Amino acid sequence: MIFNDLREFIKECEKQNDCKVVEGADWNLELGLITELAVKRPDTPLLLFDNIKDYKKGYRVATNLFSTPRRTALALGLPLEAKGVELVKAWRQKTKGEIKLIPPIEVKTGPIKENIQMGKDVDLLKFPVPKWHELDGGRYIGTADMVITRDPEEGWVNLGTHRVQVHEKSIATIHMSPGRHCEMMARKYWEKGKACPVVVTCGQEPFLWGTCHTFQPWGISEYDYAGGLRGKAYEVVRGEVTDLPIPATAEIALEGELISPDVELKQEGPFGEWPGHYGQGRYMGKSPVFRVKAVLHRNDPILMGAPPQIPPASFTVGEHIRRAANIWNEVERQVPGVKGVSVVEEAGTYWMIVISLEQKYPGHAKQAALAALGSNAGAYMLKYVIVVDEDIDPSNISDVLWAIASRTDPAESIDFVKGCWGSQTDPILSPFKRSIYDFTHSSAIILACKPYHWIKEFPPSIRTSPELLERTLKKWKHLF
Repeated sequence: MIFNDLREFIKECEKQNDCKVVEGADWNLELGLITELAVKRPDTPLLLFDNIKDYKKGYRVATNLFSTPRRTALALGLPLEAKGVELVKAWRQKTKGEIKLIPPIEVKTGPIKENIQMGKDVDLLKFPVPKWHELDGGRYIGTADMVITRDPEEGWVNLGTHRVQVHEKSIATIHMSPGRHCEMMARKYWEKGKACPVVVTCGQEPFLWGTCHTFQPWGISEYDYAGGLRGKAYEVVRGEVTDLPIPATAEIALEGELISPDVELKQEGPFGEWPGHYGQGRYMGKSPVFRVKAVLHRNDPILMGAPPQIPPASFTVGEHIRRAANIWNEVERQVPGVKGVSVVEEAGTYWMIVISLEQKYPGHAKQAALAALGSNAGAYMLKYVIVVDEDIDPSNISDVLWAIASRTDPAESIDFVKGCWGSQTDPILSPFKRSIYDFTHSSAIILACKPYHWIKEFPPSIRTSPELLERTLKKWKHLF
C-alpha cells in the first residue's frame, strides 16, 4: 500500500482499530509520559493527541506510530504478520537488486502551502511543541523530522533526521552528529563564510521519513531512493525562502538558515536520546542556531513525534529491520554462508547486531564480523558484533544469549577494535574525550559459535528435530 501523506497512514490505522485519540493532554510532559506508558504495552495503538492544553482543537500531535511490528510493516509495505528475522528477509526481498532511482517531481503548490507565515509572523510555538521527557532542557519540535539540505558544490539533496529544539518564536537549534551528510553539507557552507539553507519538516509520509534515517551512499538523495523503492516519484514544492524541495503533502515545514558554530551557538538540551540516556549538544552542551524565516503548514496540522525511550521501544520506521537487511546485503557480497542478520532491539537501534552463519572454513566467522563492522550500513555506533551458528535464530535474544554462554570461552572468543565511528550521544564517552570532540569508541567481536577446528566434535544440542516435534504436536494437540 502506498500512502501519499501521514494522514492516509493514520486513517488506515483507524480502519484497523489501531489508533487512539487522546483529548486534553498537556504539551508539558503529559504527551511524552502518555507515550512512554503506551509504548511498553503489547499491541499498543498509534496515539493522536487533540485539544492539547493551551492550543485550539485541530493542532494535533501523533506519536507511537511505529512501535508494533504490524504498523512498521504497514508503513514499509511489508507482510503485516511478519516478525523478527522474517521482517528482515521481507525488506531484503523488497530492496533486492539494483533500485532504479526516481527523482521527485516539482509541482506548483500542495497542501503544505495552505498556510504561510514569513518574517515577523513566524512563531514556532503556534504548534503544541512538547517537552517530551522529565529532564529535557526544553521543547522539541523535531524528533520525527526531516532536515533537508543541498550540497553547495554537487547540487544533490539530502534528507536526515536530527533533533530540533525551540528556543524563541523564530529561533531553534539543530543537533547534528559528525560524519552525517547534513553536517558535512552544512560545513561546506560554513567554510565559505555562509549560513546553510535548511528546511525542517515535522510530519510527513512515513515511508519517506523512514528512508531519511538510513545510510545512503554520498550523492544518493533519499528522495530518489524512496521514490524508486515505492515505484512512484514524490511531489515537492519549492521553498519560499530557501528554494529547497519540500514534500507537497508534509504537515509542517520550517525554512531558514543554519548558522556556523564559529558564529553563534545556543545552549541545547539535555534531551532524552535514543541510547536511553540524556544527551547534550555537541559543542560543550551547545548546538548550531537555526534561524527560521518562514513557516508553512497544512490546515489542522499534525506534528509528528518520535520521542526516544529506553529500548526495546521502537520510535523509528523499523530502522532496526532495514539496518539488519542492509548489513546482511553488504556482508553477503563478501562472505558466503550468511543465514540471517538481526539488530538486537533490546539494546537499541545501533549498538548490537547478530549474524547467523554456516561456517565453511577457518576464520569464516571473524571475516563476517569484520565485514559487518566495516560496512556502510553497520559502522555507525556499532559496539557489538555477535556471530552465531546457523541453528541459532539471530532475532531470538534467548537463543543468542544461550549461544554466548555455551559456545564461547571469553578469553578466546572476544576481540576488540578501537577507534570506531561514534557519536556525542554515546553516554559512556568520558568528559575528556568530549572536550576534544573525540567521539570514537571500541567495538567487540563475539564469536559465539562452535570452534571451527573441532566443530564436528562439538556436543550436539538437545534441540529436537522439527519433524519429530510436529508429529508429537499432531498426536497430542489437545494439550496445546
